[in-house]
Amino acid sequence: MKPTPSPSQLLAGCALLMLHSAEAWAERDAPPWQAMPEARLPERLPIGAQAQWSVKAQATQFEASDAVPVRALSGDWRHYGPRDGRNVALQSARLDLSASKGPWEVGTALRSDILISGERGAFDVVHAYKQKLAPVSGSSFELNSAAQGVIWTGLRGARTWVLVPGADHGVQFTAAVALLSVRRVQLTSVDGTAGYKSAAGFNFNAQTVRQDSHVEFSGYGKPRTTGNGYTTDLGLLWQPTARSFVNVSVSDAFSKLTVRSVATEEINASSTTRLFDASGYLDYRPLLNGRNSSQDLTLKLVRKWSLSAGVQLDESESKSTTAPTVGARWEHIGGIDIPSLWASTPLPVWPQAGLALQVDADTRFKSVGVGLSSRFDSVIGSLMLRSQSASVGASRAVGWQAAVNLPW
Repeated sequence: MKPTPSPSQLLAGCALLMLHSAEAWAERDAPPWQAMPEARLPERLPIGAQAQWSVKAQATQFEASDAVPVRALSGDWRHYGPRDGRNVALQSARLDLSASKGPWEVGTALRSDILISGERGAFDVVHAYKQKLAPVSGSSFELNSAAQGVIWTGLRGARTWVLVPGADHGVQFTAAVALLSVRRVQLTSVDGTAGYKSAAGFNFNAQTVRQDSHVEFSGYGKPRTTGNGYTTDLGLLWQPTARSFVNVSVSDAFSKLTVRSVATEEINASSTTRLFDASGYLDYRPLLNGRNSSQDLTLKLVRKWSLSAGVQLDESESKSTTAPTVGARWEHIGGIDIPSLWASTPLPVWPQAGLALQVDADTRFKSVGVGLSSRFDSVIGSLMLRSQSASVGASRAVGWQAAVNLPW
């Protein structure tokens, strides 16, 4: 006959079981990849696999420019310092609201992506115009450049599949599909050359195409026309050990957007100039031929690649009683590579809040992000500010991120 446990033994056993379950849940709920700061560009990570519904709200913005401070991009370009070769300016902003349970996620998003890319010669000509400067006589400039801006809202569904279970050598694959409503599209391309001689001034031969779904050109195009489409995200997470991870992500891997009746302006321009007018601006006399039209537009969103990796240090390897997580990330969009290093270390103050200090620094735009994350009970939140300079007005890269995840 087996002995019957006493009430006190039953309570003690239940308490131990609850404690063990809580510890196991905490380990499953906070894998090393969740300590990583948010990426500058959209990144597809696994769904958190919560046993109950949770709701997440997130807002992120990142702006960067090679040649001038981002806040002065439309200004006079006094602080001009371009890169050799091709220069870029980009803006990525997104607002996401999602709900997830188990391997499933549903959500809605509002996103804005602007990418400007051009040869240094195109940036040099703009700088000379804005600063009323005369280049060295005999200078020639490649004007090849392009810009794409898209604003869209959409409904998203996503799922994560566990291909190889376990914290060690585990592999998860995530796919997401979003149906889009395109709110605005702007496309611009310039191809050609320009030259400058002190005796004759500027001369150029270029072809430009400009399309904007928000306006009309000489009666062509439907102002504020909208469109529709779809986009997909893919992500693959590998955990070599319980303390390390590698994540490969492709956002907007496959996409198609259609917008009808977009105002389109096509111009072939050949010009000579008379140096400067009385106000100091270039006085040019262009020979132009071209046409305005209304066109149906089909395009793709620019793919956003990322490769992230991190490792949680053993407590024996750190000088504190907590274990920081360190890692690296590589992001790629439209020919732009943005490598970065990051670290997240728990803070000993207010242990119940689960506070951690996050630092993220990129080597392309030289920006540094500093923020805090918190895991208080079942509530997860984070806040980070990024800048390349102590003065935001002089910074060539600025950004911020805020997120909160609540049980439902």
